[in-house]
Amino acid sequence: MNKVKIITDSCCSLSPQRLQELDVDYIAMDITVDGVTFNSFECPITNPDEFYYNLEHSESCSTSCINNFTFNEKFEKYVKEGFDVFYIGLSGGMSCTCNNAKAVARELNAKYGNHVYVADSLTGSYSIAFDVERAKQMADDGMSAQEIYHALDQNAFKTFAVFAPGDLKFLKKSGRINKFVASIGSVLKIVPIITSNDRGELKLLNKAIGRRKAIKLLEEFVLKNADLTTPGKMYVGHTGQKEEAEQFAIFLKEHTQNKEIIVDYIDYTMGCNCGPKTISVFGFLK
Repeated sequence: MNKVKIITDSCCSLSPQRLQELDVDYIAMDITVDGVTFNSFECPITNPDEFYYNLEHSESCSTSCINNFTFNEKFEKYVKEGFDVFYIGLSGGMSCTCNNAKAVARELNAKYGNHVYVADSLTGSYSIAFDVERAKQMADDGMSAQEIYHALDQNAFKTFAVFAPGDLKFLKKSGRINKFVASIGSVLKIVPIITSNDRGELKLLNKAIGRRKAIKLLEEFVLKNADLTTPGKMYVGHTGQKEEAEQFAIFLKEHTQNKEIIVDYIDYTMGCNCGPKTISVFGFLK
């Protein structure tokens, strides 16, 4: 059996340093803010608070999916070195990146035999991190890339991601919600509670008038749906809302058993889509 190489993308919210510790390779997406394009892992602004402050006051921002050429270059390199490849990244319901990876996998498997496996996470950010860390453990335990694929594809471990954005205009810019809904939300100070459906697309779960009520809805979602007893991790992600995120972590610690609660920034790629002042929670469903 070939060695297995785990590959992900920058939407997993894990830092390059953490991915290197795991011996997981990655492809970073490009982001464009006010006409300036840069690799999301090589952004000249290394302070996340500064980045999200600038993003909040930007005129425009966008993200780019990973193209077929980049995937081919990365996947083929490892296949030629004798690896089987397992890739998992941003949901196919949120980006064409996953479909591009699958197209390249089909081409390489036709050329070299079945050595490349692409799973659809159906999610984003730290929910992908769960899959990446689990995939690495499976590989270390001797599982094949094909076995890892069957274990993790289509969110098989039932992770969840739920978040409250700070401003609907960024979801509008990224095409996640329409202009009319965004304008009403901004005027009425409506804070949507957003998760993903079974196709990995964003869906409106609930809505609140005001930030306090939005946080209360996040708490209610977690208490009703999350597995709070099985040992493991939960993430509280944010885009410049550190104090709010730390307060939510205190709430989680009061209601969980055997859980490591990690508070950290959402990566710049996902942050450009959900926008500054977002708070999000990631864990496993009951």
